[in-house]
This record gives sequence, structure tokens and C-alpha cells, in this order.
Amino acid sequence: MLDEKDVLEAVRRRIEERGEASKLGLPDTAEITWHSLLEGEIVRSIETRTQEERKHYGPIDLSDRPEYDTLDRYHVAVPKDLTTTQTITLVRRGSVTERSCDCSNGKTACPRCQGRGDLPCDPLTACAACRGTDSCLRCEGTGNRIRNNPDGQQPLDDRATCRQCGALDAACPACRGRTTCSTCDGQGVRDCPDCHRTGTVPHQRCKGTGRTVTWIEGTIRHKPLVEKIKHPKAGVPYLAWEGARESGHWDRAHLTHQDTLPMDLTHGFRKLVQPHLTPCKGEIARQATFKYLQLARAEAPNHPHRVYYVFPTASSPRVLVLPSQRRTWQIAGATLCVVLVLLLLLWLMS
Repeated sequence: MLDEKDVLEAVRRRIEERGEASKLGLPDTAEITWHSLLEGEIVRSIETRTQEERKHYGPIDLSDRPEYDTLDRYHVAVPKDLTTTQTITLVRRGSVTERSCDCSNGKTACPRCQGRGDLPCDPLTACAACRGTDSCLRCEGTGNRIRNNPDGQQPLDDRATCRQCGALDAACPACRGRTTCSTCDGQGVRDCPDCHRTGTVPHQRCKGTGRTVTWIEGTIRHKPLVEKIKHPKAGVPYLAWEGARESGHWDRAHLTHQDTLPMDLTHGFRKLVQPHLTPCKGEIARQATFKYLQLARAEAPNHPHRVYYVFPTASSPRVLVLPSQRRTWQIAGATLCVVLVLLLLLWLMS
């Protein structure tokens, strides 16, 4: 692990490598701030246990399902893969009840036709041409002349002789006083559309199966809960994070719910990791994979426009040189001024 002396030496070496020693000078001291970088993932297996009464219409084979007496006491092994969802369905011992429906065969008399299979139908229907309002101006389709020549009533179209009462030029030329129902073909009855002339329909209570099966079903579900870890979330520039990810020498650890933190883990990292290892409600297993690295932020008094970020690698410490916040604002201000000048020139030339 780096100390302040290692950090200062790395900064001085970096300046020399860039050929800036004569221009900037090598710092004798530096203000060093330490950042503990921590990244990782925790996968927890969360268990829920529920039971409910189930009902099935028709026969069902439940013999392959495990039985339980008390759901809370039923033992289930911890999943080997905590990242997948696992569901176990059980049946409470002695809760299965199979009943035959009082309909016996799953059928019941059709309520619409009362079991007859057909429905009464008017053998005569309204004519599409006269819409049943003036089939015959004399008998109105009854066959009995109930009118003479009604005052003020004029035929809609050319009239024909009525087949019912024989009146001349009185009947609709399309139906001549009557038209046969196309549904029943004038028979006076039609097929029941609900039972299709069978007289029976599926019994709703058993859904047409003739039997029902009820039981108490227990469900044990293991579902993964994934937590991403990153510390700190602010305070370290993106380029410093990426540089450390790319070439930093990270210490790594993989822990299960049965493991303790590594003995060589520093107090600072222990404080960061420990809160994430607190069990959640329903947690039965856990696996944590994380890596950690100590990053140094160095500011040299004689280099006010620079910040040096130093972290260990597999060989020697690496130094990233980034502009200070003050320098960043200066660059941004200069860029803004240039943009404004260009806009002014464009306005003057237009």
C-alpha cells in the first residue's frame, strides 16, 4: 500500500518523465488526500413463503408435489445459483379434497331454451322493402280488410295485389302483404344459439368437468436481490476512476453469508464494506464480490494549476495529471470569451 513518501516520489518522477522539471521544478512537499475506492456487487437470495387454497376443475394429479405439515418449518436447500429465481410448490398434507358435481356428467339443461334445444320464432317477419309498416294499405298483412282508402295515405311505391285480402294496388310489391322469416324458414321454431339444439350446456359450477379438486398450496420462492456498490459516488473525477479501473492494482474479495471479512482489510475499507453485509428481511444466502484500492490526490504548492492522482499498479505507482478546479474555470472562461467574440464578429459582418 502506498504511503505519502511513495506518492511524492511518484509525482516527482512523473514530472521528470514529462521533461517539465526545469520549467516547473520538483515539489519538495505536497498536500495529500486519500480516497478509498470500492466497487462490487452483492447478490442476496430473498425467500418468501405463502399458502393459499386452490381449486381445480376436473381431475389433477398432485402426487409429484412435496407435502408439508407446517410451511414455516419445511426445509429447503439454499440455491446453488443465487442469481436465478427458484419456486417450489407444495401441498399441505391431508388438504386434498375431490368432489363429484351434482350434475354428474358436467352438463346441465340449457336455461335459454329450458332443455328443448329450440326457441319459438315468428314465422313471418318484417319486409326489408316496406319495413313492415305498409305491407298492405287495406289489411296491413292480416288478411282482413280493416281499411278502405285511408285519407292522406299515399303508397310509397307501385302497389301490387295483396295475397292476403285481394285488394288491388294495395300491397308492397316485394312481400305482397307477407314475408317468410329467413331464420326459421316459416317453421315457427329456430335452433337455440346457446346449446346448438342439444338442450344442454356445460355446468358452470364445475366448468363442464363433472368434478372439482381443492387443496392448500404452499409456495416457497427464492428471488435474487442485486446491490451495486460504488464508493465514493462523488469527489473523484471520472478520468481518475477510469484510470484506476484500467490499470490499478486492486485488492479483491469474494464472500458468502458464511464468511467473515478478510483479516488484512484495512479499517477504512472495513467500515465501507460492513454496512452492505447486514442481512435483509427474508435473506437466506448472500454472495459479495468487491475490489478496493487506495487513491491519493496530491496538490503541490508550486504547481497551483495541477492535481496529481496516484494509485498503485502491478509494477509501480501511476500518476494522472489533471487540471485543478481553478484552472478548469479559467479554461472555461477563456473558451466562453472566444465564443462571444466570434458571435460578435459574425453579427457585425451580417
